Formats: sequence, structure tokens, C-alpha cells
Amino acid sequence: MAIDTGATDTILAIDFGSATTRALLFDVVESAYRLVGCAEAPTTAAAPYHDASEGLRHALAELEAVTGREVINDEARLMMPAGADGRGLDVVVATSSAGPAVRGLLVGLLPDVSLESARRIVGGSYVQLVDQFSLGDTRGQDQQIDAVIAAKPELLVIAGGTDGGASEALLKLVETISLACHLLPPGSKAKALFAGNADLQARMSEMLGRVALVRTAANVLPALGYEQLGPARAELGQLYEALRLEQIGGFRDLAQAAGGRIVPTAQAEGYYVRFLSKLQAWPRGVLSVNVGSANTSVAAAWNGELHLSVRPGLGVGAGAANALAESHIDQITRWLPYALDDEAVRAFALNKSVHPATVPVDANDLWRELALARHVIRVAMRKARPDWPERTPGPRPELLPWFSLIVGGGAALGRAPRPGLAALVLLDALQPAGVTRLWADPYHLAPALGALAYVNPLAAAQVHDSQAMLDLGTAVSLVGRGRPGETAAHIKLVEEDGATREVDVPYGALEVLPLARGRTAKLTIRPRAGFSAGAGLGRGHSLRVLGAGLGVIVDARGRPIVFPRAPEQRQALVQLWIDQLNGA
Repeated sequence: MAIDTGATDTILAIDFGSATTRALLFDVVESAYRLVGCAEAPTTAAAPYHDASEGLRHALAELEAVTGREVINDEARLMMPAGADGRGLDVVVATSSAGPAVRGLLVGLLPDVSLESARRIVGGSYVQLVDQFSLGDTRGQDQQIDAVIAAKPELLVIAGGTDGGASEALLKLVETISLACHLLPPGSKAKALFAGNADLQARMSEMLGRVALVRTAANVLPALGYEQLGPARAELGQLYEALRLEQIGGFRDLAQAAGGRIVPTAQAEGYYVRFLSKLQAWPRGVLSVNVGSANTSVAAAWNGELHLSVRPGLGVGAGAANALAESHIDQITRWLPYALDDEAVRAFALNKSVHPATVPVDANDLWRELALARHVIRVAMRKARPDWPERTPGPRPELLPWFSLIVGGGAALGRAPRPGLAALVLLDALQPAGVTRLWADPYHLAPALGALAYVNPLAAAQVHDSQAMLDLGTAVSLVGRGRPGETAAHIKLVEEDGATREVDVPYGALEVLPLARGRTAKLTIRPRAGFSAGAGLGRGHSLRVLGAGLGVIVDARGRPIVFPRAPEQRQALVQLWIDQLNGA
């Protein structure tokens, strides 16, 4: 895509979430781009409005009230371009995760080869798999046809055959799918992506052209042992955008203002994470988790190599009920500082599903939402991890790899009443090891900057450099086992002016060493025998750290975190952890 480097002083970024529509205004302040205002309103893409523009108007009206800048005219339309009087906008970028997950059907030759590649193509999109077909399918043709009709797919993703390789078996499978699509109700024409044997592209377009809008991409498996996902994922993004323009009212007009594109939110976040991973500040890679109302995304990147995973239908709002089906309810209640029976948890999750925009009304309600957020993150990580590189460095295969930076997004983290609670959710859910910087994204900047980078990379870079993210601090996470109360590590923090703090951190505890923003200090970590802070068992090391909201957090609970069996002891321990970080 060509990059426009012209004058684009005033920029509006819009994100349509399942529950919330957000508007962010960027402008030049003292010769650099900055975030100057943000606002939000309930999303109106679903009933009773069925038009996303209504929620957008409310968000923009609030943005005008917050910033004193006029961005919409008397007809409630975006004012473009910006005038000399400061009214209006020069550029609009838009992202969206709104709407139900797209029903996707996969077709491939071998279940463990091309079908698995097709699964990875859609893994970074808001696609819910409804069925899959391969040579391993034992159903007869009639049963396969019935299955397609029952699934009513909106998207077909087809892969298989190396370039110049197998063709007849794949054509036979697609012939069955095409026949079934002919029998679907009128008006249910699907979108299709073919990323298989390049010699079959014309045949695929011919076979499916009457029942689907067909796009082709470079073969995902052009040769044995070589997989390329990028071209297919790019084409899939275009198909997804086309589907959303058809399905969601108001999107077509907005897309015209946004240069013809409404980028999937997770994809835009992935662009930003990939950018971060190329910076020298984060040599061990970057991990981002975004817990939304109806979808949860995980983006991990090492030196520009991005691995993006989306769990559609899983969230802390509209997708809360689905989280209960992923594992036993005690995976949620173990994070609560008080007793709560299973039925109460189910009632809470179902209520969140029906009323996703509700916010916690008291402390107990807040602990339930944050416990649900921890569980949702862990479930999303189970899907994401298998697609990461096998040799990613880390303490142990079953633990999270080393990451230099972890970014937490979504309303549950962004609206946590204290930064310490956002940090605690990330530490509990992800259980990082070694030394990691923690950020929260309260303004939903990650997708905005990812989308903005394609239009004005300078603006994206300058807003990032302005430290608009909420920097929670540096986490030192110890791996090892010990007896409760015995020292796990000795920590020493020496600031530039000589101010020194030293502490022996006991196993099972959390400790916070304050370090004000803008200050630097030398952090020395001396783990006891049997514990590691990223340099090896019992090996100490020193590093320079920057001040942030919480300073330095030492997590000496071990990895993985082990809970007492007795419910009363477990609840008391969780309350202690909350107390240790809730005041920070």
C-alpha cells in the first residue's frame, strides 16, 4: 500500500468494538504529533439500531466536548479536510472488531498439512470455524453437502497441493462444496479464498465463481516444508473487510472517509506489536493481549516476526458465557478473595453476556470481572502458543517464553481503578519469567497506531514516543520453588542521587519498590539457590531501569503459581496479593 506523506495534521482514529465505539484525536503539538483527546460511546452495530454510525456520532459529540474541536458538521458528517480555523479533520483511520464472528469453512488435502495451514491463515482473524473438509473426512458426499448447508458458511478458505503438484483430489472436494453452496438460500453468497496449488487458480475461480466471490493468493505451501502465510492473510483481511461493509450499517460511508479501509482491530494491533519488536529496547520480543467484550487477541513478535491469534466469541462482555465452556469454573473462582459458588459465577457471566457494557458497581463485582479477565487471557494463550516458534527462548517449555515487553489492552485492564490491579492481572494470567516491562493501553492506542502507520508513519512513531501508553513498571518474576517465608531473592535499587532501597523478598510474596517517572536506577537482583530471574539458577545480575507508575515489582510466587488446597487459605492469599498491589 502506498504511504501518503503529505500534510495530515489533524487525524481521527475510530475503533468499533463489540460493546464500545472509541474516537481518538491526534494533532501536531509543539512540532510533534500527540494524542489530544479521546471519547467513547456504546456501539450501535447490533439491534435495535443496526447502524454503527449512530454510536459513532455520540462518541464524536463527546470528543468535541472534551477537546473543544469541531469534527462533525450540522448534518452529523465528518468535516474534511481541516480548515484554517482549526475545525475538521485531515485524515481518518478506522478499525473494527464489531459484529458476530464470520462463519468460516476450511478445505485442505491433508489434515496435518494443508488443512493446518488453512487454520493458521484464519487464526489471526475474527473467524469462527464451523466445519472442515479434507481427504481424511470419512463422511459421504451427501453428508458433506448436508453439513455445508447446515453450517451456512460466510467464508471458504481453501488450501492444498504444492505448486505443480496434486490437483484432482482437491478439485473433487471443492466440487462438493460448490454443489452444496448452490443449494444455500438466496442471498447467502459466500466469500472464498484459494491459497493452494497456483496451477488451479483459474479452475477454482470457475468452479466457485457462481456461488462465491473468489479471491486467490500465493500458495501457502508452494513447496514441501515451506509455508508462507503473509499473502493469504492479506487477502483474507480484504475479504473480511468486504463482509463487514455488507453486514454493518454505516460502514460504507465511513470507509470512504477512511481511504476505503476499515482494518480488523486485531490486525492493526499486530502491526503495532511488530513495530515494537523491531526496537532495540525489546530484544526478547513483545507480547500483547487484548481482552475485549466479545473477542480476545494475542499478538507475539520477535524482531519483526509476528504471530497473531484471535479467539472470536471469547471475552469479558458479550463473550463471557463462552469462557465458562472452556474449563471448570474453579479456574475463575481461584482468583477471587472470597467464596463464590458455581451458580453465582454462571449468573455473573450470563449477565455480562446480555449486558456487556455494564461496569463493576462494587469491589466484589470488580474482583469477579478481573478474575474472568485472567481466565479469558489464559484460554486465549492456549490457542496462541502452539503457533509460536518452537525454539523461542524461555525458562521451561511449559512456561511463558522470555519477553522484554508485555502490553495489556481491553476495557477490563484499561479501566482498572489502580495501575497495580492491571499489573496484577497480567502477572497472574501470563505468569512471565525474568525481567519484563509492563504496559497497559487505557486509550486503546495500539490498533489506532497500527492503522495510522500505513497512512502517516511519522505520526504513529511520534505518538508512540510521547509515552501515551500507561507504563506500569518493571516486573522481576522469579522461577523456582521454596518454603513460604524463606528468602527467594535479595533486591537492591540505587537511584542516580544515591538513594538506595534493599529488600529480601520471601517466596510467595509480591514486593513493590517505587521509582518515580523520569528517574533511572541501577537494579541488582540476587536470587537464592534454586531461583532464577532470567540469568540462571542462583545467578545474580544488574540492569538499568526507568521509573514508571509502580516502579519495580518483584513477583516471588514461583512459576507456575501454586494455590493452597484449602479454600479459606487460597482466598486469604489472593486477598494478600491484591492488597500488596492495589495500593500501588
